Amino acid sequence: MDAFLDLVDDVVSRCSAVRTLRTARALTRHYDEALRPVGLTITQFTLLITVAKAEPESISQIGELLSMDRTSVSRNLKLLEKAGLIRRGNESAARKRPVELTKVGRERLSDAYTHWAKAQDLVESKFTQGKFEQAMSSLRALRELT
Repeated sequence: MDAFLDLVDDVVSRCSAVRTLRTARALTRHYDEALRPVGLTITQFTLLITVAKAEPESISQIGELLSMDRTSVSRNLKLLEKAGLIRRGNESAARKRPVELTKVGRERLSDAYTHWAKAQDLVESKFTQGKFEQAMSSLRALRELT
């Protein structure tokens, strides 16, 4: 039984996935609470920002940019489309449907920005000088595992 407990202790103390998932859930709650006044979640906010920046040709492209599975992207885009925040274009010969922000979507993003910025400033304040950029660099390196 001691060997089993050693195994459990090893995973709990060293597993980067466990720690990252816990942190991701805490960050998600933090940003979701901040964005609640404008009726967005951080996932929806991120999708809107991605659509605004990348002008994606397809759901698959959004999924690649955000490391999200196609089903999750599609489900979230349907909610944003129903809310009038995005518009999905007609399917092309390559079976792609471009996604773009609507005027309402741009306005909602602008309204959300102040709330996001306050949440972001609080996150950054948890780091000492230069450590936030170091953390972002470390996260980029870990994304390269896939």
